Amino acid sequence: MVDLHIHTAASGDGEYSPQEIVKLAKTNQLQAIAITDHDTVYNVEEAIYWGKNCGIEVIPGCEFSTIYKEKWLHVLGYFIDYTHPDITHWCDIIEKGRKENIDAQIARLREAGFYLDKEKVLENGPQPMPICYSQAIFLDDRNTHNRLLNQYRFQDNHILQFCIDWIVTGRPYNAPRYIPGVQDVIRLIVQSGGVPVLAHPAATLSISDDSLLRDLLEFGLMGIEAFTTWHTKEQEDHYFQFCRKSGIIATCGSDFHGKSKPHIRIGQVRNNSYEVVELLKWLNCGK
Repeated sequence: MVDLHIHTAASGDGEYSPQEIVKLAKTNQLQAIAITDHDTVYNVEEAIYWGKNCGIEVIPGCEFSTIYKEKWLHVLGYFIDYTHPDITHWCDIIEKGRKENIDAQIARLREAGFYLDKEKVLENGPQPMPICYSQAIFLDDRNTHNRLLNQYRFQDNHILQFCIDWIVTGRPYNAPRYIPGVQDVIRLIVQSGGVPVLAHPAATLSISDDSLLRDLLEFGLMGIEAFTTWHTKEQEDHYFQFCRKSGIIATCGSDFHGKSKPHIRIGQVRNNSYEVVELLKWLNCGK
């Protein structure tokens, strides 16, 4: 059993240290995990170290934020050379941009009528992801009577859903910052020795967007994360069949974060046999 989409505290919305992640993987009887933090490889080496100590295979990875045709996409890079200068330089640029955007994003949300404190946004670290702003808004008692928020309060995963609807790239309350194009990200992953896989497509795409997926195949995409907590059974089946017809790999990952996504457990994903890792290794060797 494997889980190929896991975040540590190095992600702006992650909770656990590499050691804690490996222990959770061990407890849940996983054979292999992939560390895929947002636009950073900071905790990969430490996770590999603890994995060797605990008998858990740790795959080096990263989840890169990208944009294509005004769609916000995440591309996972598996088996990347996380020490490659191009990778570290790229991550430094994204980190700098995310930090420089904090005040602008807070100002945009305040202009929209929400109360939030910068200290709350930064509680999980200096590189807040969009969900950190959403969380700061919902935890602020001054927003108790906000009508828009009250439409979400009783929904499952309301903090995440509000974030997706209003704050992420391309949504009404987003403060624009530099997001790299998907072609550049796929090229970066391949040049650093990795396998590029589109993460949880249904998070921002509909089934009618398959023509966009075919564009990504032309750019060098090698797989799609078909099995994920983001997808319904129908969506999983659709993307699995798309992978089969296209001759690319269908991967699996929980997108585990910890308290920012409390409904997700490590290893909570279907079709997660070790065969997926073997296929990724085969793709990696065949490039």
